[in-house]
Parts: sequence; C-alpha cells; structure tokens
Amino acid sequence: MTTGVPVRADTAHQLAARSNYRGLPRTHSSRIPQARALSGVGGPEPLTIVRAPHGFGKSTLAAQWLRALQEEDLDVVWLGADIVPALHEEQVAAFWTQFVARLVEVTPGSVSPHGPVGSDDALRLLLSRDRAVVVVVDRLEQVPGAGHALESALLDLVKAAEQLHLIVCAREVGLLEVVGSATVDSRVLRPADLALTAEDVAALAAQQGLPLGREAAAQLVEDTGGWPALVRVVLAGTAVAHHGGDEVTIDLDAGRWFLRAAWDEFATPGLADLVLRTSLLAEFTAEQAEALCPGIDVKAGISALQGAGLVRSRLVAGTAVYSHLTAVRRECVQRLRTEQPDLFSELSRTVARELLADGRTGAAVVHLVRARLWDELVESVETGWRALVGYGEHELIGLLERLPAEVVARSARLVVLRDYVAVRSSGPDVPGAAPASPGSLAPLLHRVYEVAGAEPTVRAQDPAVRYRDLAPTVRRGLALVLCEWATDRLVAGDSPVAHVAFADAHLLADELGDVRLRTRAAVGAALVDVVHGEILSAARWLGTLDADAHAVLDVEPALAAFAAATRALVAIGRLDLRSPDLEGVLGAEAVVDEARGLVGTVRLLASLVRGERDSVAEGDEPSSARNVPGDPDDLVGTIATSARIDLLLAQGRIFQARSLLARAAGQGPAFILARARTAYHGGDFARAVALARQGLAIEPSVPRLQTGMLLVLAAAESARGHEAESTAAARDALAACTASGLVQYLAYTPREVLRGLSADVPGLADALDDLETRGVGDILPAPRVVAELSEREREVLETLATSDSLGAVARRLYLTTNTVKTHLRSIYRKLGTHSAAETVQRAVECGLIEPPQG
Repeated sequence: MTTGVPVRADTAHQLAARSNYRGLPRTHSSRIPQARALSGVGGPEPLTIVRAPHGFGKSTLAAQWLRALQEEDLDVVWLGADIVPALHEEQVAAFWTQFVARLVEVTPGSVSPHGPVGSDDALRLLLSRDRAVVVVVDRLEQVPGAGHALESALLDLVKAAEQLHLIVCAREVGLLEVVGSATVDSRVLRPADLALTAEDVAALAAQQGLPLGREAAAQLVEDTGGWPALVRVVLAGTAVAHHGGDEVTIDLDAGRWFLRAAWDEFATPGLADLVLRTSLLAEFTAEQAEALCPGIDVKAGISALQGAGLVRSRLVAGTAVYSHLTAVRRECVQRLRTEQPDLFSELSRTVARELLADGRTGAAVVHLVRARLWDELVESVETGWRALVGYGEHELIGLLERLPAEVVARSARLVVLRDYVAVRSSGPDVPGAAPASPGSLAPLLHRVYEVAGAEPTVRAQDPAVRYRDLAPTVRRGLALVLCEWATDRLVAGDSPVAHVAFADAHLLADELGDVRLRTRAAVGAALVDVVHGEILSAARWLGTLDADAHAVLDVEPALAAFAAATRALVAIGRLDLRSPDLEGVLGAEAVVDEARGLVGTVRLLASLVRGERDSVAEGDEPSSARNVPGDPDDLVGTIATSARIDLLLAQGRIFQARSLLARAAGQGPAFILARARTAYHGGDFARAVALARQGLAIEPSVPRLQTGMLLVLAAAESARGHEAESTAAARDALAACTASGLVQYLAYTPREVLRGLSADVPGLADALDDLETRGVGDILPAPRVVAELSEREREVLETLATSDSLGAVARRLYLTTNTVKTHLRSIYRKLGTHSAAETVQRAVECGLIEPPQG
C-alpha cells in the first residue's frame, strides 16, 4: 500500500527516479507540462505540507501527486531527511549540504560552494534561477536537533525566493504548517485529497487506449480508493490484456506487485497486522477488529487507516462499520492464504464465530470453505441452517461448487442444501422438471438424469438408491431434514419443491424403517397434493398410513390434526359432503394451535360447499387471510382468503369480494383465479376471460388452478356468446376433473351454463347428474348482470352514484350532457333499468359500484 511508512532515503530516490521526478543535471527531463492535476488539487503552492498519520509513506503520496501534475517550467528535487553526514559533520549541516548540492544539479551554470554551506547558499542559488523549482523534503521531523531552527530557516527561504515551491512530508503539525499558513500561500494535503475521480480515471484509461465508461471508472475508484499510482498500474496491466473493442475487463490483480512492494512501507506497530487480520471481513466493527487483533491499538489503527483513505466507514444503526478497499482486501487475503496459512485458518475460525454470532451464517460458511475448515463448516451448517437456506442464490451455488463431495456426504443438511435448496438462474431442460426458480429442482433432476444406464423416472424417484453411499446416520438425518425443509417450503407457498422433498423423505424413511418420519412425509405429501387439487394422489398418500402410522398419530396431536384436515379437504374436493372425515373435523371441539388455521379453513370451505352461506359472519374473516407474503401461515392465508372470497360471491356480495381481493396480500395463481371468478360473477365477462387465460398460461399448472380457470373461461365465453370457445374450455375442464378427482369446482359453475354445454361435451351430463344425486346444488349463483359495461359506462355509473344531476356528472367527467345521456341509455338497456336511481341501486346490488356514502 503506497501510503505506508516513511521511506528510506535510497527508496525515495529510487521511486523518484522511476517516476522521473528527481532533478537530473543539465537536463529538463523532470519538467511537467502545465495543466491542472488530475487529482483536482492543482499545482504546488509556495509551501505544501503533505501530512499523513505515522506509518504511511508521505513521500510516496507526494510522488503520486506530482506525477499527476502537468505544469511547465518546474524542476523537481527530492531530499531525504535521513542523509548520512560526512565525518564530524552535524546532521543539520549535512542537510544543507545535500539541499544545495541538489539545487546545483538542476541549476545550469551553477557550482557547488567550497567549505561549509547553509541556508544563505541555498538562497543565492534560488535567486539566481529564472525558473521555478519544487523541493520535496521527506521526514524533516527525523533530522536530529533540527527543531524550530531548521523549520524557520526553510520558511525564510520560501518567503525570500519566489522560485521555490517547498513540499514537506510531515507526520505531525509543526512550525512550518502553523506559521507558514499565516505568512505565505500554503496548503495541507492528505491522502484523501490526492484521490482520483471517475473522470480522471476515464481520462487515464483513454490515454492507455481503454474505452472505460463512467460506471466502470467509478467502480475502479471504489476498488482502489483512487490512488493515482495504483490506478495507473491497474490500467497499464489491463491495457496489456485488452485486445481492442468496447468491452474492458479491469484486472485488479495487475496492481498486486505494486501493493506487495508498498506493503513493506508499513512501520506503525501492529498496523500491518490490523489490515491483514481484518481483511477477511467485507465489513467489520471496532469490536470485531479487537477480537481479531489482540494486543493492537485498534482505535488508533483505524484512525490512521481512515486518515490515509485506506478504510471507508458508514453508520449502521448508530455503529461505525468499516471496510477495506477491494484491491487491498484481495491482496491481503491472498497474502494470508499463501504465506501464512496457519494464521489464515485461525482467523477464518474467529471470523466465522463472529459472523455466526451476528446471524450471518452464509458469510460465515464462505469463510470456512475458503479456509477448508471442514469440521467447523459442518458444525456451522447444522447450527445455522435457518439462516443459511435464506442466503443468496448465487452465493450458495458458488459455495457448493467449492465443496468436495466427501465433505457434503458428511452432513445431511449439506446434501439437502446441494440437491434441494441451491438453484441456478437458468436450469437445464429436463423432461418433467419445472422451470428453474428459487427452490426449483432443475439442478437436482439434471444430476439424477445424468446417471448413465439408469432409468430416469426410477432414479428421479428413488433417493434410497441415489444416496446409498451415505453413512447410515447421514441417511437417517437426511429423511428428517427433508421433512423439515419440505414443511418450510410448503408454508412458504413453494409447494412443488415441498412435494418432491416429502416424497423423497418418505422413500428414505421407508427404507430405514422409521415409521414416524414416513408418516410425517406421507401427510405432508398428501397436503401438498390436496392444495394442488390432486385429490386422487392425496387419497393414495393417505392410504399409506397403516396401523403403525396411526400409532404415531395417536401420540402426535399436531400431525394428527394435519392428517384429519387433509382428509377433510379430500372429501371437499370430491364433494363428498357427508364424509366421516369431514364430519370429524367439523365436530372437533379442541384443535392444536399448529393446525388451527388449516382447520378453520376447512370449516370455511365446508360451509361454502354445503350451501351454509350464512354460517360465517362477515366479521369472521380468518386472520390468516390478512397475512402479508412471507408470514409462516402464508399458504393457509391464501387458501382461507380465496375461500372467503368464494363465500362472499355465494352470498351475492360482489363489492365485498372485490374489496377483500384488493386487500389480499398475494398476487399468485390462487388470487388470479379469485379475480377471474369475481369478474365473472360481477358481469365483467371480458375481464373474466382475460384473467382466466392469464391463469392458464402460468407454468407449471396444477389441477386446482387449471380446472378453476377452465370453468370460469367456459362460463364467461358462454355469456359472451362464444359457444365454440366455451365448449372447448368445458371439455378440457372435465378432463382435468376426471384426471385429478377434483369435482368441487363443477359446482362453483352455474349448472344451467354447464347443462347447455353438455350435449357437446361427452361425460359432462353424467357428472352433473352425479352432483344432483348427491344433493349438491349450485355453490355460486349465476351472474345477475347479463351484459357487459364499457370502461366509460362504469365511470358514468360511479360518478352518477355520487352526483345530484346529469350536469354534475358531465362536468366531473369533462363530457357534454348529451354524451352522458347516451351512455345512460346504453346502461339502462344492459341492466334492464329505467331511471338513474334504479340503475344505481341495481349496480350496487351486482357489486359493480360501491354503495354511495351518506
């Protein structure tokens, strides 16, 4: 890091020579063309103090600044303060000897004076010059016995010689700075003042032939802190690898040699160690730094780093959080890993513990993977599972790709993390696999199908074979973790993943002979199926619950309640309204808390399909229906809200149904179906058709969504007179009902509409006869509005309800009165009304508009 310790004299001269700063005899190769500095600071004042905390190369900062300057007629002289005096020569005398000797080198026609020299000789040389000279004095405070006398002499030179621009690299505030600022034009420069801007970097890149855009230039400033020398090195390395074109890939590693060379400039005790140890953290607090850096004055170190522009800070909840520059952090981590592997492992453990304590399991695991600390990794995954599964998708993928297979095989949770949690943004095209999305199974199925010589469908459904090489304890743990993961995904609404995980858990538990886990997995899979509308499949899962499973249910009331609710939902899906399974849930007096929301939803649905429309009071809307996405009861809330909307439709309360839909948290397929159904029963058939087709386009489709949308589409198209479209939708709906066993939605559709289509839909009449034999009538009434209103007609209706005259309606809608009358005549005809008052009343009854207030 170029802002390191004070530089040795020879180091300073070498650096100056590399940068063409040191004045050379009889030449002007060190001249710098006149222009403003790229850093925006400008050229040197008569007196410039370059000041940085102890431990940073102030002379290097001065070199960076002067390299950025472009001014004509300037010679530059570098003077190290740790000059070795001649025999019997005092240190201050040696300083003036070197000062004058360097001036002679850049002053044509001048000669070195004989004998002892002092500040007067320097002044005579300066006054003999016809052009400016910049003298850089490094580490003036280290000249023994210098004190105020030497500083006063230098200040007198600045005042007396206009040709002199003095730059002093200082660690602390001294006489030159205090008195100089009051007597001559001066400035104090700190590292942050010398940082390049994005515009500067873009200009430098252009000089290297790199078309660097504003955003990329700003990112390079962010990564390097804008250090001029480091930016130049990185751009030079990037230019070597650039092969033309508009795409530029910045190579931060090109600055590695520069950072490594500058590393040795650290001199403040503990400062290098502080940077190294905290570099493992993307961000850190002072407390975390103290835990990583015992025995180091962390507060002073951070202050020094901030003063040099090496550390950024921000406030998070009132606490200062620090971060290293990206380039610095990359180099430090690489240095630790390659040169101090034991320290790297030790620090990684400490960092992981700090992150785990802060709840950042994903970041902790990344550190442990990087350090290959497998024991600690497995332990962290086990203890921090909940936080880890919520880690970023791409981070998880990168993490898992770096894990050896034998390490994954040591932990059931790592296996689940690899095969069921981590996903790719675009998964492989696997037959039967859902499109890749958070929680999708495309990567898992891809790995399964790649097994040579195996039957894909068998392998995809046989985790007992897939995981046969795992240790027995891991296999047993895998069944448990899969049940936990599937439950989490189910309540979060990610039911496709939940179903596969439950099914795999069931097969593993069956192989292990674990009745408890097998029962839990079967109930979970059945619940997922019944939510999807796969009634036949759900019944098959419930049929696997044998005598041993019932023994488990007897001692696990929550699991038993979920099993009973699932059976009841199967009965509702079949419209088996007198099923003992349904009666058992409806008659239960006590319900465990875990299943209360689901049991309440079952009772709501039972009231709906049994025609008990007034059994649920308006204020009894399940609290879960008001949940926001992400709540633990999100799935139950979605089902309950949809059931509540259907109940309102059954009661003819269209407006209240729309109001509840507007408040519903979810926007998923279940609510699209509710919106389509509400639009149909409100008489907005065109919107109902559009929403139904939107729902049918959702992939992957499930029977509940598919059947519901097809039946709404059939009824709405029939109302619009599109008989061919209506018949096709009804035919597809009946096929879906037959395949899944879900007949519930047939009763949601007006019987008269379906009877009218039955002549062209084989099997539909028999299905309707079966409903009537079982005493199932129309659950939802036919729409009361038999024609559609245009958008403008709806606006006229809504305005009419709150206006006292047609003229008022016309003024509010910026229409003529005749136009309003034309719209009203069309509305009268469509609603079968004859006056404005009757029309408003009819529109309120049909839920087309909100009841007028007052």
